[in-house]
Amino acid sequence: MNVFSNNLKTYKDIQVKNCREARFSNGGQFFAAVNSNNIQVFNTYTCENNPNWIFKGHGGKVRALTWKDDDTGFISCGFDGAVYEWRLK
Repeated sequence: MNVFSNNLKTYKDIQVKNCREARFSNGGQFFAAVNSNNIQVFNTYTCENNPNWIFKGHGGKVRALTWKDDDTGFISCGFDGAVYEWRLK
């Protein structure tokens, strides 16, 4: 199967300024977008961002993140040297 760019259409724009890192969950139902030292998690199918899914805590910019195997949360590390494990509520 081939997909050509002229066949793609925008479903919804999501406003995350200065996003430097984004990761889909293992099951694909969520994705996390990093903005400086904040992490926002969105539902992939509805593009909704639950207010409980905005994670703040890093003292510096978030450098990387990875989802847990069961998609109940993720682990992030920042330029400040901190590593956090986050859980979705």
